[in-house]
Amino acid sequence: MKNISHGFKVDLYKDGVVFSQILPEDYLGESIRIRRIGRIELRALQSLDIIVTKIGRLDDRDMQDIEACIREHRLTKKTILSRAKQVQYVGREANYKANLRHVIGTFFREKKKPQ
Repeated sequence: MKNISHGFKVDLYKDGVVFSQILPEDYLGESIRIRRIGRIELRALQSLDIIVTKIGRLDDRDMQDIEACIREHRLTKKTILSRAKQVQYVGREANYKANLRHVIGTFFREKKKPQ
């Protein structure tokens, strides 16, 4: 812990389980390799998987993170919906679906055509 800079946090989950979501089996192959330290390979979830895991909890900070991922990686409504369908949610699935609708409605509002 002495070697970890202030504000640095590592979350560790096993076998694609993040909070109450189980990511599809390909999550590790889709993840981003950060570095190798001896026999340990440090990887980060790809932005799409970050979004679909944050949808489960969806507090204000999660909404900010989701917005940043969408903007930085130019993710589309279609790709998010497709990946979200592959996630298994442990708990009340209706909550996850409601959160997903909220995210899509917030960041992908349909533009009304002028009449």
